[in-house]
Amino acid sequence: MKKFLYFSFALMLSFINSAADTPQIVSVEGDDAFSNTIKAVELLGGMQNFVEPGDKVGILVNSGFREKGAYVDPDVVISTLKMVLDAGAKDVVFLQHIKPEYWERSSLEPDHREYIDRARTIEANEFPSEYDEENFVKYSGLEGAVHLEEIEVVREIFEVDVFINIPIAKNHGLTLLTNSMKNMMGLNTRATNVKFHLDGPSRNDPDFLAQCIADLNLVRKPDLIISDVMEVIVTNGPGGPGDIVSPNRVVAGFDPVAVDAYCADLIDFFIPDVLTIQKGYELGLGKKDYNELEILEIKK
Repeated sequence: MKKFLYFSFALMLSFINSAADTPQIVSVEGDDAFSNTIKAVELLGGMQNFVEPGDKVGILVNSGFREKGAYVDPDVVISTLKMVLDAGAKDVVFLQHIKPEYWERSSLEPDHREYIDRARTIEANEFPSEYDEENFVKYSGLEGAVHLEEIEVVREIFEVDVFINIPIAKNHGLTLLTNSMKNMMGLNTRATNVKFHLDGPSRNDPDFLAQCIADLNLVRKPDLIISDVMEVIVTNGPGGPGDIVSPNRVVAGFDPVAVDAYCADLIDFFIPDVLTIQKGYELGLGKKDYNELEILEIKK
């Protein structure tokens, strides 16, 4: 009995230590986006730490642009999809429509077609999307929201067991940085996004837009953020073409404010100039000083 008690106590301690050692942000540097993504998630405890067998998983990807450095590298998405399905997800849905040609940009597409074909995509949510009762819901009563009274968002964001946000850290002409927090606008109809731009004290008011983005992030916090910081545009965003920098990193974490701040630093954007980070912090969405978190950086 004493031996069993000792073993149980030792096992419990090992679990506690293991949890304490798990970083909150992982940054993996290397020239292979696919393996960088897998490694980053492994160092966060593995996809099984997020997805259980039978889960319904929603994935939001910034895939709609054409210029290199303006869209998420499809290898990041393919590796995520593989990990999610290998973890036992029953249903995987891309919450914003992904066009077939997006996958063709990846040399891995032929060998991973099986995984791609097992996921569905919400075709109705392709920019500029319009509200319909089947695919969208009018959502109000966002507790803590400063500006948003009612928004039109994809219905299935409320139905998934796990939500994975996959942005690319790049320049945006109005918000300076678009990454995890701003990528959430991909859940909205065009009418809602127009309100973000036009309903402020002036057209495209940066402060009003940043607050709307922060408010939107109250809808649902991602269970996992996987940010593409491989090759990204740092000027003329969000569509480009623009100047490209190549940090060659995939960054994964849970805190949208901290992940955005960390990625802003990676591409030499001054964090206090990124209003979405400030607004998100003020709403309690996360930490703008990412150094308060446990961070693991590796180079492959």
